[in-house]
Amino acid sequence: MKFHRVAIAAKDPISLCKFYAETLGFAPVPGSQRSVTAGETTLWFELGDTNPGHLAFTVDAAIESVVSWLNDHDIDILETDEGESIRFDFIEADSVYFEDPEGNVIEYVCYDGQSSGEFDPGTDLRGATEVGMTVPDVSSFIDDLTAALDIERWGEFGEDTVAFVGDKAGRFVVAPAGRPWYPTDREATVGPVSVQCDADGAFDPEGLPYRVNVD
Repeated sequence: MKFHRVAIAAKDPISLCKFYAETLGFAPVPGSQRSVTAGETTLWFELGDTNPGHLAFTVDAAIESVVSWLNDHDIDILETDEGESIRFDFIEADSVYFEDPEGNVIEYVCYDGQSSGEFDPGTDLRGATEVGMTVPDVSSFIDDLTAALDIERWGEFGEDTVAFVGDKAGRFVVAPAGRPWYPTDREATVGPVSVQCDADGAFDPEGLPYRVNVD
């Protein structure tokens, strides 16, 4: 699955957009103060009160060079169980985490065999890999999500049930409310997210601010 567009709420969308463009090196969208691109994904920032969420991006570079680049650009890396980066054998990848100015937990994922050389955000950001969604009931939400989009539950992470729905290229990370977004200790809460992806169907759950393939 591929994410073509991801929209998240921000208290100051213009400042947040500048951070992604000027600090992280995402490509600005001409004529827009609220939108940047990372490879095949357009990231859009909407004005609104929100709670911090989780986004991951695939990076075609060696994990060591990504860590070094973040440190060189004064981006505070979040400590994991294994230090500045962590190995996930079940997805054959290494990851590094940090927070954006509005507290969203951002992850850069370097897959085996796909990541080599020095990190250059202008060429190595390939697109969004994970979009976090916090819900009161993980099981029933996944039932509705998979039925609506014709996608599958791909895996799980952690002692509590955090589910990956989609595939290696792109997935929704569905977490129970109150469980912290790794590797922080801040409780995950519901916040608005809108996604356009190449999955079949549309998803507009009643009572939750999540929209997939919904205009």
